[in-house]
Amino acid sequence: MTEKAKTAAFYGWVLMPVLCLVYSIPIGFALYGPPVIYRFMQKDLSWQRGEISLGYTIIGLTLGLGAFIIPWLMDRFGPRRTLAIGASVTSGSVLLMAFAGQSYPVYLLLCFFTGLGISFGSVVPVQALVLLWFNVHRALVMGLVLGGGAIGGFIYPQIISASIVAFGGNWRVGWCVIALACVIGAVVAMIAVRNRPEDLGQHPDGMVPSAVREAMSDARIGRFRTYRSPVNWNFKDALKTKSIWLAIIGMSFIWFLWQSVLTQTPAHLSDRGFSMSDPVWFLRPAFIYGLILACSIVGRLSVSFLGERMESRLLIAIAGFSLIGGGVLFWFASRENLWAVYLYPLLVGFGFGASYVSYPLLMGNYFGTESFHKISAIANPITSVFPYSGAFFAGWLYDVNGGYGTAVVIACGIALVGSVLMLLCRPPVKAG
Repeated sequence: MTEKAKTAAFYGWVLMPVLCLVYSIPIGFALYGPPVIYRFMQKDLSWQRGEISLGYTIIGLTLGLGAFIIPWLMDRFGPRRTLAIGASVTSGSVLLMAFAGQSYPVYLLLCFFTGLGISFGSVVPVQALVLLWFNVHRALVMGLVLGGGAIGGFIYPQIISASIVAFGGNWRVGWCVIALACVIGAVVAMIAVRNRPEDLGQHPDGMVPSAVREAMSDARIGRFRTYRSPVNWNFKDALKTKSIWLAIIGMSFIWFLWQSVLTQTPAHLSDRGFSMSDPVWFLRPAFIYGLILACSIVGRLSVSFLGERMESRLLIAIAGFSLIGGGVLFWFASRENLWAVYLYPLLVGFGFGASYVSYPLLMGNYFGTESFHKISAIANPITSVFPYSGAFFAGWLYDVNGGYGTAVVIACGIALVGSVLMLLCRPPVKAG
Protein backbone atom coordinates (compact mmCIF):
# COMPACT_ATOMS: atom_id res chain seq x y z
CA MET A 1 0.00 0.00 0.00
CA THR A 2 1.39 3.42 -0.89
CA GLU A 3 1.99 6.17 1.67
CA LYS A 4 -0.72 8.21 -0.01
CA ALA A 5 -3.23 5.40 0.41
CA LYS A 6 -2.32 5.00 4.05
CA THR A 7 -2.84 8.71 4.66
CA ALA A 8 -6.17 8.69 2.82
CA ALA A 9 -7.42 5.84 5.03
CA PHE A 10 -6.20 7.44 8.25
CA TYR A 11 -8.99 7.05 10.81
CA GLY A 12 -7.91 10.19 12.65
CA TRP A 13 -9.74 12.32 10.09
CA VAL A 14 -12.92 10.36 10.82
CA LEU A 15 -12.30 10.58 14.55
CA MET A 16 -11.91 14.36 14.44
CA PRO A 17 -15.60 15.24 13.73
CA VAL A 18 -16.70 12.41 16.04
CA LEU A 19 -14.71 13.92 18.91
CA CYS A 20 -16.06 17.34 18.01
CA LEU A 21 -19.63 16.05 18.45
CA VAL A 22 -18.94 13.93 21.53
CA TYR A 23 -17.16 16.86 23.18
CA SER A 24 -19.84 19.40 22.23
CA ILE A 25 -22.62 17.56 24.08
CA PRO A 26 -21.40 17.62 27.71
CA ILE A 27 -19.86 21.05 27.25
CA GLY A 28 -22.63 22.70 25.24
CA PHE A 29 -25.56 21.11 27.07
CA ALA A 30 -24.42 20.20 30.59
CA LEU A 31 -21.81 22.90 31.25
CA TYR A 32 -23.07 25.90 29.30
CA GLY A 33 -26.78 25.05 29.52
CA PRO A 34 -27.48 25.51 33.28
CA PRO A 35 -27.06 29.33 33.41
CA VAL A 36 -30.00 29.56 30.98
CA ILE A 37 -32.09 27.29 33.23
CA TYR A 38 -31.15 29.23 36.36
CA ARG A 39 -33.26 32.26 35.46
CA PHE A 40 -36.38 30.08 35.34
CA MET A 41 -35.42 28.20 38.52
CA GLN A 42 -34.73 31.43 40.37
CA LYS A 43 -38.14 32.81 39.44
CA ASP A 44 -39.95 29.62 40.44
CA LEU A 45 -38.02 28.77 43.62
CA SER A 46 -37.21 32.32 44.84
CA TRP A 47 -33.52 31.51 45.32
CA GLN A 48 -30.96 34.32 45.49
CA ARG A 49 -28.45 34.76 42.70
CA GLY A 50 -25.51 33.77 44.87
CA GLU A 51 -27.31 30.62 46.03
CA ILE A 52 -28.07 29.33 42.57
CA SER A 53 -24.63 30.34 41.24
CA LEU A 54 -23.04 28.23 43.98
CA GLY A 55 -24.39 25.17 42.16
CA TYR A 56 -22.55 26.16 38.99
CA THR A 57 -19.39 26.74 40.99
CA ILE A 58 -19.72 23.21 42.39
CA ILE A 59 -20.09 21.86 38.84
CA GLY A 60 -16.86 23.63 37.93
CA LEU A 61 -15.03 22.48 41.05
CA THR A 62 -15.87 18.82 40.52
CA LEU A 63 -15.15 19.17 36.81
CA GLY A 64 -11.59 19.95 37.85
CA LEU A 65 -11.36 17.56 40.78
CA GLY A 66 -12.47 14.74 38.51
CA ALA A 67 -9.03 15.00 36.92
CA PHE A 68 -7.65 13.10 39.92
CA ILE A 69 -9.71 10.06 38.88
CA ILE A 70 -9.44 10.38 35.09
CA PRO A 71 -5.86 8.99 34.82
CA TRP A 72 -7.02 5.83 36.60
CA LEU A 73 -10.13 5.57 34.42
CA MET A 74 -8.16 6.08 31.22
CA ASP A 75 -5.47 3.58 32.22
CA ARG A 76 -8.09 0.99 33.18
CA PHE A 77 -10.80 1.54 30.55
CA GLY A 78 -9.21 3.74 27.87
CA PRO A 79 -10.42 7.16 26.66
CA ARG A 80 -13.40 5.72 24.72
CA ARG A 81 -15.08 4.09 27.70
CA THR A 82 -14.11 6.99 29.94
CA LEU A 83 -16.06 9.32 27.65
CA ALA A 84 -19.09 7.01 27.79
CA ILE A 85 -18.90 6.69 31.58
CA GLY A 86 -18.80 10.47 31.90
CA ALA A 87 -21.80 10.97 29.63
CA SER A 88 -23.78 8.36 31.59
CA VAL A 89 -23.01 9.94 34.97
CA THR A 90 -23.97 13.37 33.64
CA SER A 91 -27.21 12.10 32.14
CA GLY A 92 -28.29 10.42 35.36
CA SER A 93 -27.45 13.46 37.49
CA VAL A 94 -29.31 16.02 35.40
CA LEU A 95 -32.31 13.72 35.03
CA LEU A 96 -32.57 13.54 38.82
CA MET A 97 -32.20 17.32 38.86
CA ALA A 98 -35.41 17.59 36.86
CA PHE A 99 -37.36 15.69 39.52
CA ALA A 100 -35.62 16.62 42.78
CA GLY A 101 -33.74 19.85 42.02
CA GLN A 102 -36.23 22.01 43.93
CA SER A 103 -34.57 20.86 47.18
CA TYR A 104 -31.51 23.08 47.63
CA PRO A 105 -29.27 20.46 49.33
CA VAL A 106 -30.21 17.91 46.66
CA TYR A 107 -29.56 20.52 43.96
CA LEU A 108 -26.03 21.09 45.27
CA LEU A 109 -25.38 17.34 45.56
CA LEU A 110 -26.52 16.71 41.99
CA CYS A 111 -24.36 19.60 40.77
CA PHE A 112 -21.41 17.72 42.28
CA PHE A 113 -22.14 14.58 40.26
CA THR A 114 -22.94 16.61 37.14
CA GLY A 115 -19.51 18.21 37.25
CA LEU A 116 -17.89 14.85 37.83
CA GLY A 117 -19.65 13.40 34.80
CA ILE A 118 -18.68 16.32 32.59
CA SER A 119 -15.08 15.90 33.73
CA PHE A 120 -14.97 12.22 32.78
CA GLY A 121 -16.78 12.80 29.48
CA SER A 122 -15.08 15.81 27.97
CA VAL A 123 -11.87 17.77 28.31
CA VAL A 124 -9.03 15.47 29.37
CA PRO A 125 -10.01 12.32 27.40
CA VAL A 126 -10.70 14.36 24.26
CA GLN A 127 -7.46 16.34 24.51
CA ALA A 128 -5.52 13.13 25.19
CA LEU A 129 -7.05 11.49 22.11
CA VAL A 130 -6.02 14.42 19.92
CA LEU A 131 -2.46 14.24 21.28
CA LEU A 132 -2.35 10.47 20.70
CA TRP A 133 -3.69 10.63 17.14
CA PHE A 134 -1.94 13.77 15.89
CA ASN A 135 1.52 15.27 16.12
CA VAL A 136 2.26 17.30 13.00
CA HIS A 137 -1.37 18.49 12.72
CA ARG A 138 -1.90 18.79 16.47
CA ALA A 139 -2.78 22.50 16.73
CA LEU A 140 -5.16 22.39 13.76
CA VAL A 141 -7.08 19.37 15.04
CA MET A 142 -7.11 20.53 18.67
CA GLY A 143 -8.67 23.82 17.61
CA LEU A 144 -11.28 22.17 15.40
CA VAL A 145 -12.26 19.53 17.97
CA LEU A 146 -12.47 21.93 20.89
CA GLY A 147 -14.42 24.24 18.60
CA GLY A 148 -17.25 21.77 19.10
CA GLY A 149 -17.71 23.15 22.59
CA ALA A 150 -18.16 26.63 21.19
CA ILE A 151 -20.62 25.50 18.53
CA GLY A 152 -22.55 23.54 21.12
CA GLY A 153 -22.39 26.45 23.53
CA PHE A 154 -24.03 28.69 20.95
CA ILE A 155 -26.73 26.30 19.75
CA TYR A 156 -27.60 24.05 22.68
CA PRO A 157 -28.48 26.67 25.35
CA GLN A 158 -30.93 28.22 22.89
CA ILE A 159 -32.51 24.79 22.37
CA ILE A 160 -32.80 24.44 26.14
CA SER A 161 -34.29 27.92 26.54
CA ALA A 162 -36.77 27.42 23.69
CA SER A 163 -37.84 24.05 25.15
CA ILE A 164 -38.48 25.59 28.57
CA VAL A 165 -40.47 28.49 27.09
CA ALA A 166 -42.48 26.05 24.94
CA PHE A 167 -43.54 24.21 28.11
CA GLY A 168 -44.65 27.35 29.92
CA GLY A 169 -41.39 28.15 31.68
CA ASN A 170 -41.00 24.68 33.23
CA TRP A 171 -37.29 24.54 34.09
CA ARG A 172 -37.44 20.76 34.59
CA VAL A 173 -37.79 20.34 30.82
CA GLY A 174 -34.36 21.91 30.38
CA TRP A 175 -32.69 19.28 32.54
CA CYS A 176 -34.49 16.49 30.66
CA VAL A 177 -33.20 17.85 27.34
CA ILE A 178 -29.63 17.76 28.70
CA ALA A 179 -30.09 14.17 29.94
CA LEU A 180 -31.29 12.94 26.54
CA ALA A 181 -28.40 14.63 24.73
CA CYS A 182 -25.84 13.01 27.04
CA VAL A 183 -27.27 9.55 26.35
CA ILE A 184 -26.75 10.19 22.64
CA GLY A 185 -23.17 11.28 23.33
CA ALA A 186 -22.41 8.07 25.24
CA VAL A 187 -23.70 5.92 22.38
CA VAL A 188 -21.68 7.80 19.75
CA ALA A 189 -18.50 7.52 21.85
CA MET A 190 -18.83 3.76 22.23
CA ILE A 191 -19.53 3.21 18.54
CA ALA A 192 -17.08 5.56 16.82
CA VAL A 193 -14.16 6.48 19.12
CA ARG A 194 -10.90 4.52 18.93
CA ASN A 195 -8.23 4.91 21.62
CA ARG A 196 -4.98 4.84 19.61
CA PRO A 197 -3.98 4.73 15.94
CA GLU A 198 -1.93 1.63 16.79
CA ASP A 199 -5.19 -0.18 17.60
CA LEU A 200 -6.00 0.02 13.88
CA GLY A 201 -2.45 -0.64 12.70
CA GLN A 202 -1.89 3.05 11.95
CA HIS A 203 0.45 5.82 13.09
CA PRO A 204 -0.23 9.37 14.34
CA ASP A 205 -1.15 11.72 11.48
CA GLY A 206 -1.36 8.65 9.21
CA MET A 207 2.41 8.93 8.71
CA VAL A 208 5.15 6.43 9.48
CA PRO A 209 7.46 7.58 12.32
CA SER A 210 10.28 8.50 9.93
CA ALA A 211 7.93 10.80 8.01
CA VAL A 212 6.81 12.43 11.26
CA ARG A 213 10.43 13.06 12.29
CA GLU A 214 11.14 14.57 8.89
CA ALA A 215 8.08 16.82 9.15
CA MET A 216 9.05 17.92 12.65
CA SER A 217 12.60 18.60 11.48
CA ASP A 218 11.27 20.72 8.63
CA ALA A 219 9.08 22.49 11.16
CA ARG A 220 12.04 24.19 12.77
CA ILE A 221 12.86 25.99 9.55
CA GLY A 222 9.47 25.98 7.89
CA ARG A 223 5.96 26.86 8.91
CA PHE A 224 6.23 25.35 12.42
CA ARG A 225 8.10 27.78 14.65
CA THR A 226 6.92 26.80 18.10
CA TYR A 227 8.94 25.02 20.75
CA ARG A 228 8.47 21.23 21.01
CA SER A 229 10.09 19.34 23.86
CA PRO A 230 12.61 16.85 22.43
CA VAL A 231 11.74 14.43 25.27
CA ASN A 232 8.68 13.30 27.18
CA TRP A 233 9.05 14.72 30.66
CA ASN A 234 8.69 12.56 33.73
CA PHE A 235 5.62 13.63 35.72
CA LYS A 236 7.58 14.45 38.89
CA ASP A 237 10.26 16.38 37.00
CA ALA A 238 7.60 18.46 35.24
CA LEU A 239 6.12 19.49 38.58
CA LYS A 240 9.51 20.84 39.67
CA THR A 241 9.67 23.38 36.82
CA LYS A 242 8.68 27.01 37.14
CA SER A 243 6.99 26.91 33.75
CA ILE A 244 4.21 24.52 34.74
CA TRP A 245 3.18 26.61 37.74
CA LEU A 246 3.28 29.88 35.83
CA ALA A 247 1.01 28.28 33.23
CA ILE A 248 -1.42 26.81 35.76
CA ILE A 249 -1.71 29.95 37.90
CA GLY A 250 -1.78 32.33 34.93
CA MET A 251 -4.48 30.32 33.20
CA SER A 252 -6.54 30.11 36.39
CA PHE A 253 -6.45 33.89 36.84
CA ILE A 254 -7.50 34.57 33.25
CA TRP A 255 -10.36 32.09 33.34
CA PHE A 256 -11.65 33.55 36.62
CA LEU A 257 -12.78 36.58 34.62
CA TRP A 258 -14.29 34.32 31.95
CA GLN A 259 -16.51 32.51 34.43
CA SER A 260 -17.48 35.73 36.21
CA VAL A 261 -18.76 37.26 32.97
CA LEU A 262 -20.18 34.21 31.19
CA THR A 263 -22.28 32.80 34.02
CA GLN A 264 -23.81 36.15 34.94
CA THR A 265 -24.67 37.23 31.38
CA PRO A 266 -28.32 35.99 31.33
CA ALA A 267 -29.05 37.57 34.72
CA HIS A 268 -27.14 40.79 33.99
CA LEU A 269 -28.90 41.36 30.67
CA SER A 270 -32.27 40.62 32.28
CA ASP A 271 -31.46 43.34 34.82
CA ARG A 272 -30.70 45.70 31.94
CA GLY A 273 -34.13 45.25 30.34
CA PHE A 274 -33.67 42.22 28.07
CA SER A 275 -36.28 39.43 28.18
CA MET A 276 -35.97 35.67 27.65
CA SER A 277 -39.20 35.77 25.63
CA ASP A 278 -38.44 38.90 23.59
CA PRO A 279 -40.06 38.56 20.12
CA VAL A 280 -36.78 39.80 18.64
CA TRP A 281 -34.70 36.65 19.15
CA PHE A 282 -31.30 38.37 18.88
CA LEU A 283 -32.21 40.56 21.87
CA ARG A 284 -32.84 37.60 24.15
CA PRO A 285 -30.27 36.98 26.93
CA ALA A 286 -29.99 33.34 25.83
CA PHE A 287 -28.90 34.48 22.37
CA ILE A 288 -26.28 36.90 23.72
CA TYR A 289 -25.06 34.19 26.08
CA GLY A 290 -24.75 31.78 23.16
CA LEU A 291 -23.08 34.49 21.08
CA ILE A 292 -20.22 34.63 23.58
CA LEU A 293 -19.60 30.94 23.06
CA ALA A 294 -20.03 31.23 19.29
CA CYS A 295 -17.42 33.99 19.21
CA SER A 296 -15.02 31.69 21.01
CA ILE A 297 -14.90 29.74 17.74
CA VAL A 298 -12.96 32.66 16.28
CA GLY A 299 -10.36 32.30 19.01
CA ARG A 300 -10.18 28.52 18.70
CA LEU A 301 -9.78 28.58 14.93
CA SER A 302 -7.21 31.37 15.18
CA VAL A 303 -5.06 29.10 17.31
CA SER A 304 -5.61 26.26 14.84
CA PHE A 305 -3.77 28.29 12.23
CA LEU A 306 -1.42 30.32 14.46
CA GLY A 307 -0.60 27.63 17.01
CA GLU A 308 2.29 26.23 14.96
CA ARG A 309 3.67 29.68 14.16
CA MET A 310 3.36 31.55 17.46
CA GLU A 311 4.20 30.39 20.97
CA SER A 312 1.17 29.37 23.01
CA ARG A 313 2.16 31.56 25.96
CA LEU A 314 1.94 34.66 23.76
CA LEU A 315 -1.42 33.58 22.34
CA ILE A 316 -2.76 33.07 25.87
CA ALA A 317 -1.51 36.50 26.99
CA ILE A 318 -3.21 38.16 24.00
CA ALA A 319 -6.36 36.21 24.83
CA GLY A 320 -6.20 37.47 28.41
CA PHE A 321 -6.09 41.11 27.31
CA SER A 322 -9.06 40.47 25.01
CA LEU A 323 -11.02 39.05 27.94
CA ILE A 324 -10.23 42.10 30.03
CA GLY A 325 -11.58 44.41 27.32
CA GLY A 326 -14.72 42.32 27.08
CA GLY A 327 -15.12 42.32 30.85
CA VAL A 328 -15.17 46.11 30.91
CA LEU A 329 -17.77 46.27 28.12
CA PHE A 330 -19.89 43.67 29.96
CA TRP A 331 -20.58 46.29 32.61
CA PHE A 332 -21.69 48.90 30.03
CA ALA A 333 -23.99 46.51 28.13
CA SER A 334 -27.60 47.75 28.08
CA ARG A 335 -30.43 48.55 25.69
CA GLU A 336 -29.00 52.06 25.43
CA ASN A 337 -25.54 50.66 24.59
CA LEU A 338 -26.32 47.90 22.13
CA TRP A 339 -22.86 48.28 20.63
CA ALA A 340 -21.42 47.01 23.93
CA VAL A 341 -23.99 44.19 24.06
CA TYR A 342 -22.65 42.76 20.80
CA LEU A 343 -18.98 43.74 21.13
CA TYR A 344 -18.28 42.27 24.56
CA PRO A 345 -19.26 38.73 23.46
CA LEU A 346 -16.70 38.96 20.65
CA LEU A 347 -13.86 40.03 22.94
CA VAL A 348 -14.74 37.67 25.79
CA GLY A 349 -15.47 34.75 23.46
CA PHE A 350 -12.29 35.24 21.43
CA GLY A 351 -10.22 35.48 24.60
CA PHE A 352 -11.55 32.29 26.07
CA GLY A 353 -11.49 30.34 22.80
CA ALA A 354 -7.89 31.23 22.04
CA SER A 355 -6.66 30.50 25.56
CA TYR A 356 -8.65 27.28 25.84
CA VAL A 357 -6.98 25.72 22.81
CA SER A 358 -3.54 27.21 23.49
CA TYR A 359 -3.32 25.88 27.04
CA PRO A 360 -3.24 22.11 26.26
CA LEU A 361 -0.93 22.84 23.33
CA LEU A 362 1.46 24.61 25.68
CA MET A 363 1.43 21.68 28.10
CA GLY A 364 1.91 19.13 25.31
CA ASN A 365 4.63 21.15 23.59
CA TYR A 366 6.54 21.90 26.81
CA PHE A 367 6.36 18.48 28.49
CA GLY A 368 5.47 15.90 25.79
CA THR A 369 2.41 13.67 25.46
CA GLU A 370 3.11 10.66 27.69
CA SER A 371 2.50 12.42 31.01
CA PHE A 372 -0.24 14.73 29.73
CA HIS A 373 -3.12 13.06 31.57
CA LYS A 374 -1.07 12.85 34.79
CA ILE A 375 -0.13 16.53 34.59
CA SER A 376 -3.81 17.26 33.97
CA ALA A 377 -4.63 15.50 37.25
CA ILE A 378 -2.73 18.27 39.04
CA ALA A 379 -3.41 21.19 36.70
CA ASN A 380 -7.12 20.78 35.97
CA PRO A 381 -8.35 20.95 39.57
CA ILE A 382 -6.54 24.26 40.00
CA THR A 383 -7.64 25.66 36.64
CA SER A 384 -11.21 24.73 37.56
CA VAL A 385 -11.50 25.40 41.30
CA PHE A 386 -10.35 29.01 41.16
CA PRO A 387 -11.99 30.06 37.85
CA TYR A 388 -15.35 28.49 38.64
CA SER A 389 -15.42 30.22 42.00
CA GLY A 390 -15.89 33.33 39.86
CA ALA A 391 -19.52 32.34 39.27
CA PHE A 392 -20.35 32.33 42.98
CA PHE A 393 -18.10 35.33 43.60
CA ALA A 394 -19.89 37.51 41.03
CA GLY A 395 -23.35 36.34 42.12
CA TRP A 396 -22.57 36.92 45.79
CA LEU A 397 -21.20 40.43 45.16
CA TYR A 398 -24.37 41.19 43.19
CA ASP A 399 -26.49 40.16 46.18
CA VAL A 400 -24.35 42.34 48.46
CA ASN A 401 -23.98 45.43 46.25
CA GLY A 402 -26.95 45.20 43.90
CA GLY A 403 -24.70 45.24 40.83
CA TYR A 404 -21.66 43.71 39.15
CA GLY A 405 -19.33 46.73 39.17
CA THR A 406 -17.08 45.58 42.01
CA ALA A 407 -16.96 42.02 40.68
CA VAL A 408 -15.88 43.22 37.22
CA VAL A 409 -13.08 45.42 38.59
CA ILE A 410 -11.65 42.65 40.77
CA ALA A 411 -11.96 39.96 38.08
CA CYS A 412 -10.30 42.16 35.44
CA GLY A 413 -7.42 42.89 37.83
CA ILE A 414 -6.89 39.18 38.47
CA ALA A 415 -6.94 38.45 34.72
CA LEU A 416 -4.32 41.15 34.14
CA VAL A 417 -1.96 39.43 36.58
CA GLY A 418 -2.63 36.12 34.83
CA SER A 419 -1.78 37.57 31.42
CA VAL A 420 1.56 38.86 32.70
CA LEU A 421 2.38 35.46 34.22
CA MET A 422 1.76 33.81 30.84
CA LEU A 423 4.22 36.19 29.18
CA LEU A 424 6.83 34.97 31.67
CA CYS A 425 6.08 31.27 31.04
CA ARG A 426 9.04 30.19 28.90
CA PRO A 427 9.87 26.59 27.89
CA PRO A 428 11.42 24.51 30.71
CA VAL A 429 14.98 23.22 30.53
CA LYS A 430 15.50 19.59 31.54
CA ALA A 431 18.48 19.11 33.83
CA GLY A 432 21.12 16.70 32.61
